[in-house]
Amino acid sequence: MSTIRFITLLFLCSFISLYSLTAQSAIEAYCSYNGFELNNVEIPLTAVFQAGPGKEGVPSIENPQFLSPANTSYVADQDLVIGVYVNGIAKAYPVKVMNYHEIINDQFGKEHIAVTYSPLSASAMAFSAQVGGKKQTFGVSGLLYNNNLLFYDWETESLWSQLLGKAVTGPSSGQKLLQVPVEKTTWAAWKAQHPQTKVLSKNTGYHRNYDIDPYSLYADNTRKTMFPVEFRDRKLALKEKVMGLRIGRDFRAYPLALLRNASKAPIVDQLNGVQIQISYDAMSQTAQVTDSDGRILPTIDTYWYAWFAFHPETDIYGFLPDQYNLAMEFLSGGR
Repeated sequence: MSTIRFITLLFLCSFISLYSLTAQSAIEAYCSYNGFELNNVEIPLTAVFQAGPGKEGVPSIENPQFLSPANTSYVADQDLVIGVYVNGIAKAYPVKVMNYHEIINDQFGKEHIAVTYSPLSASAMAFSAQVGGKKQTFGVSGLLYNNNLLFYDWETESLWSQLLGKAVTGPSSGQKLLQVPVEKTTWAAWKAQHPQTKVLSKNTGYHRNYDIDPYSLYADNTRKTMFPVEFRDRKLALKEKVMGLRIGRDFRAYPLALLRNASKAPIVDQLNGVQIQISYDAMSQTAQVTDSDGRILPTIDTYWYAWFAFHPETDIYGFLPDQYNLAMEFLSGGR
């Protein structure tokens, strides 16, 4: 074999091997992102992980059925629910059901609302499903960003980050959703506040044992997340429960452990020049934020690690910057 033919053959073999490896890598990347073609990406893909189930492996609900409180026996008074009140209509979505579906595409009068829950970050959020004047239907992608739910819209298959409240890939990338206030509270507290509420039926069309919490061991393990996150901060314990508030470009975390005093009298605070009041219900262990006009502001109840991973510029209510203080000692057990 001549030297020229040998070099040519070696080049062709190398090219074929390189092509095969490239094709294999492309296939692996495609599968690892559950078949979503990622373009116009606004987040680092190194922080995106496949959660286990594939696309719609966790089925969202498009036609939810509801019951009156009098006809509801499967929800106990102490069970957590996600309460939504829009257009004079109150509805409760038991967390025990949301654990298995994560997204409910619902309607309050003429307004379409997507109710979402990310079990790994314990974050409940609701959004207007109108994007660019058009109704969107959302499903579970099976992907996580910073250990938090990435959902997608059926219309464009763009991926949306729950805690960012915006699309992070696809044709809709960069578009934001209008957040609707929700309250994660007990069923007893919600129905006492809203006697006319409806509650999501467990007749979802899927066979699930909603009395079993598949995330109980994860929630009890306070030192670990299921998947890595980009940013971490040790000022608070990893899964310390906080209420996150954003006004403009300012962010603040309110540890629920420090809000217990607000059960007697509201806490007055100011963020980005806006005066707010925080009231706390000791029985349900939930907080509510209103502005000076009494309007309820959207907040996010979640774990500290999740709030900080998405908003590393946040400050913490009750913490003095760069100084040791009693609040930190109280929450961190003296660390």
